[in-house]
Amino acid sequence: MVAESKDARTRDAEAAEWETAPVSVRLLGRARTLVLWALGAAILYSSLRASKGSCPGGFDSDGGFVDASGQPTSVAPQCVQLELQPAPVVYLAIGLAVIIALTRAARAADIDAALRIMKRAAVVIVAIAVVSMLIAILWFQGMPMPTTTSTVVYPFPFGGGTMTVTPMEPGPTSG
Repeated sequence: MVAESKDARTRDAEAAEWETAPVSVRLLGRARTLVLWALGAAILYSSLRASKGSCPGGFDSDGGFVDASGQPTSVAPQCVQLELQPAPVVYLAIGLAVIIALTRAARAADIDAALRIMKRAAVVIVAIAVVSMLIAILWFQGMPMPTTTSTVVYPFPFGGGTMTVTPMEPGPTSG
């Protein structure tokens, strides 16, 4: 109980100290916090990765190829691999949000308005990263596997990707 009241007093003292800190210290502190949130959001968004693939067809009992309907063929079936990755547009949006917030804060009528602008911008920046990731992943997982001649529509601007088409590797031969 004594430790709890001491922690509460410490927090109250820190809050009072923050309120009486010079304006420049408060503004620089909030600007630094905004930049750190933007950096954290960009790092979080960089973890956006997913992949899926398919190889319609396969091998017969002799190690030869069969197509998607199970018919023997001498041509190796084509395999399709899709990869989801971050889109540069989201990094641009995060950077623009920081610049806009700092510009608006510099032109704010008073210190409280400037601090409020930067605090809200941090929330917006995190939302940009999280929402972009969610939309990109849900879109990617919900999209059907394309054929080798299909067009793939990635969830731009929330994510980007690549489609790789390769022939199926030959199977083991009996000998």
